[in-house]
Amino acid sequence: MPPFLNTVKAQAQYAFVGAGVVWLVLALYEWSALLLWPVIALVAAGAMLRLLPGERLTWAWAVSAAVLGMVVALYQVYLSLPLLQSAFSTVAGASLAVFAVFAAAHVVLAYAGASVKSA
Repeated sequence: MPPFLNTVKAQAQYAFVGAGVVWLVLALYEWSALLLWPVIALVAAGAMLRLLPGERLTWAWAVSAAVLGMVVALYQVYLSLPLLQSAFSTVAGASLAVFAVFAAAHVVLAYAGASVKSA
């Protein structure tokens, strides 16, 4: 396992809450109710990792929250693709880049969570 994944696993509760805060900022910026679902799931995962780190459900919830965030980020990438050929190409390109990087961050969170052995 790469060393940065050990760091992500050690500080996973903060990583999940941080990702939830970024989703909250994006949801408020875009004024989108769809983007609030990852906020709820990721913040709950971070709270569970902090309060109940040894529970069986905790890492399963965290991995599923990371996958939800990845799916929503990839959906946002999908939505911005047709706009690349329009007058909004600059905004669409920035949106595509931000959400693609954010989807990759969720892949790292999901991989770090999936590599934890359940008790």
